[in-house]
Amino acid sequence: MAAAPAAVRTAPMAEAAPVATSTPAAKAATPALSNRAKPDEYIITDNPPYIGLAAKVGTLGPGLEVTIGIVEGLNLRAGGNYCRVRHGGSIRDVDYDFDIKLASVPLLADWHPFANEFRISGGVIYNRNMADLDGTPNKNTTIGDHEYTPEDIGELSGSVRFKNWAPYIGLGYGNAVLDADKTWGFVFDIGIMWQGSPSVALSASGLMASDANFQHDLAIEESDIQDDADVFRIYPVLSFGISYQF
Repeated sequence: MAAAPAAVRTAPMAEAAPVATSTPAAKAATPALSNRAKPDEYIITDNPPYIGLAAKVGTLGPGLEVTIGIVEGLNLRAGGNYCRVRHGGSIRDVDYDFDIKLASVPLLADWHPFANEFRISGGVIYNRNMADLDGTPNKNTTIGDHEYTPEDIGELSGSVRFKNWAPYIGLGYGNAVLDADKTWGFVFDIGIMWQGSPSVALSASGLMASDANFQHDLAIEESDIQDDADVFRIYPVLSFGISYQF
């Protein structure tokens, strides 16, 4: 009689390992390759210094100015200049002491058409350029069309005033906010400001001060002073200095 076959024991099947699935959380944890910078790529951030300060000297007198970058190639510039000069001079037969004050506040726009240091500038200048004069003749002096004694004339006092707002146009060199790696720079400007024909006032304190004929001659003297000052109605602006950018 044949033997019964041996029982075969089968081990229970191991459960299959779970298949990894991509979940939103997993995606968020792994940055997308498209957002990664490649080894040969560089991210360039345009962050230039937008404020520069300059110290200058020139025909407007010594001064300071601030430059602010607005957009690429266009800056705004504002400053202040002041200088006081005293000197003597003569107009016709009269010797005067002049007290000249140069005071101005430029408000300018600078256009850099070639994206470099060269600039074309335009704007207005708040203009307080002026002159006061006085003279005391010590001998017979011609005023207008007649000669007067020192006692007749007394002390002559006058003033020369220009328009308060003067248009400006010019060329220059220097861009205080061009290069982030350049801290110090050189600045230069050449241009003209239209300050207009001056107004002149002249008075006297002598014995003939209220005489009608003397007043007529004094008006002629005023006209002579105005003719001399009229050459400055178009005032040349020339300045240079150094700049520092923040």
